Amino acid sequence: MRIEKNVILQVAHDIFLKKGYKKTNISEIATKAKIAAGTFYNYFDSKESLFLEVYVQENERVRNDLISNLNLNDLSVDQLLEKIFEYTINKVTHNKILAEWNNHQISSVLHQYYASDVGKQNNTFHVFLTKTLRNILKEKKFDDDNIDELMRVYDLIYYLDMNITSSDFEDYEKTLKLLVKYFCKGVLTTKEDN
Repeated sequence: MRIEKNVILQVAHDIFLKKGYKKTNISEIATKAKIAAGTFYNYFDSKESLFLEVYVQENERVRNDLISNLNLNDLSVDQLLEKIFEYTINKVTHNKILAEWNNHQISSVLHQYYASDVGKQNNTFHVFLTKTLRNILKEKKFDDDNIDELMRVYDLIYYLDMNITSSDFEDYEKTLKLLVKYFCKGVLTTKEDN
């Protein structure tokens, strides 16, 4: 039975990647997976639940690729942020699965998952960023209380990203990038001045 689910996920991935969420339907997925439409419901409650699983897998694949290509020792914080944002914008813009983050038809399902404790714990990129930021702050000799305070700011930035899309706020991606950039610069400059 696990084989059928994996086939459904792979077929769905390929169709969602080609057509996007709205233009993909369960009957097409079932036909290409060579299963009865009713068999689909043995594995997934709905198109939304299938898409969520496909999205999470695709997001993990793309983010893990980014993480493996980052050399933290050779990059300044500005360079690191620039590389993360550039990579993210390029990959999301050209990927019909990841671009659905901004589609109100499905984005609330995606945002709810990533805002949940399970979503945060399973989000390799979020775990990577949290760990990296904590390590940078420790290297800069911030004490534990200051690190906890600054991590709350990171949590707020994460919260904003889970609740706002580019259709909710004009130039959202550009503004988020500026917020993150100046937060990091402010933190590092403040500590260096003290």
